[in-house]
Order: sequence, then C-alpha cells, then structure tokens
Amino acid sequence: MIDTLFSEHTWALWGLLGTLLGTLLLVAALLWAGARVGEQARALWRSVRGQRAAVIAAVDEPSDPLVAQLAALSRVPAGVWAAFLPAFLTALAEGLDRALNGEGGDL
Repeated sequence: MIDTLFSEHTWALWGLLGTLLGTLLLVAALLWAGARVGEQARALWRSVRGQRAAVIAAVDEPSDPLVAQLAALSRVPAGVWAAFLPAFLTALAEGLDRALNGEGGDL
C-alpha cells in the first residue's frame, strides 16, 4: 500500500493535477484582470470623451505646444502633425465610442 502511494506513477499524477490546477488558476486570474482593465478603460473614456473638442483644438495649429514638441522630437514638420493629429484623434474617439458602446463591427 505504501509503495503504491509513493510510486513514480502517483507522483506523475499529482504533478499533472498540480499543473492543471495552476493553469486553471492562471486563466481565471487573467480573465478577472482583463475584465477589470476593461472596466477601467470604459470609465476613463466616459470621463474624457466630453473633452474631445478641446483636445482637438489643442493640436490643430503648427504653433501648438504638443505639435511643436512632436516636430522637435521627430523629423516630421509641425504642419504635418497639425494636419494629422486632429484627424487621427477624431477617428480614435469615434472608434472608442463604437467599441465601448458595444457597436463594434468586424475588424
């Protein structure tokens, strides 16, 4: 009886059960953390989405501070940043609205 309790096959079985349990716990923790991150992203977007016009107005001129900083850090001229950022931020905001309101379509 004691020999079968501590046999090589029994240790292999306990090892497999431990691996299975650990994997299940890891998957559960990842699903839980993903749900929390999703909730936080929705809450953040709901609090910032009313500021869309102010954000876009802050990056639509080549002399705006953020545009000037991006131009200084990259080789892209400030005029290109001033043309690109409002369109990009508008598209991003519309995409976030659709995704977070459950209206997302096929990618």
